[in-house]
Amino acid sequence: MVMTFDISFDRSVAYDPGLPGISMTVELKLGSVVVQAPAKIDTVSSHCIFTRYVAQELGIEVETGQPLLVSTVTGNFLTFGHTLTLATEGFEFDSTIYFMSEEGIGRNILGRLGWLDRMVIGINDYYGILYLKQHESE
Repeated sequence: MVMTFDISFDRSVAYDPGLPGISMTVELKLGSVVVQAPAKIDTVSSHCIFTRYVAQELGIEVETGQPLLVSTVTGNFLTFGHTLTLATEGFEFDSTIYFMSEEGIGRNILGRLGWLDRMVIGINDYYGILYLKQHESE
């Protein structure tokens, strides 16, 4: 039995399917300070994780946040969570973003808690199009 579903989206965003992963520019806001940063969508990551450099640009003292030890296949690293405003492609909401304790590690990640749980996404990787709409609270 085949089931069909109707889903509508508010935005479509082009990305380069020839590059590794799906990247987009996001804005992190803390008060009047706004920092733009590239980030990759990662449906396996449980949290949104950004580099220490982004926290410093926002004026955040990283270690004052909620600690979270993140485990990966290659090892563990310590992060600290801070609540701020996350904006992507015209969608904006408060989110807890975890910043890496070490400098020079990794990339910025849009994970399940804090981004993916607030969005509905569709992906057409053949054409390099990401479809987005904000999840409606019930």
